[in-house]
Amino acid sequence: MEVKVINNKRVLYQGYIYSLIAPGFNGYFQILKNHAPFISILKNGFLKLLINNMNENKKIKIKEEGLLQVKKNKVIVIL
Repeated sequence: MEVKVINNKRVLYQGYIYSLIAPGFNGYFQILKNHAPFISILKNGFLKLLINNMNENKKIKIKEEGLLQVKKNKVIVIL
């Protein structure tokens, strides 16, 4: 699935990933391919991106809050 992570200054990551783990308001959750449409508030913590199924990972620190939207295998994260 395609993901784009942005903040008010720049694009932090853009590309295709296998899965995403994010710190939601009530705890961490995971997004996989073909996930239902979804919107969540993010708390401080780490956004964990699994780039492919060969365990290539990327972590992005969330210092404050953010917003995540999933729609048609596209994920947009605004920090």
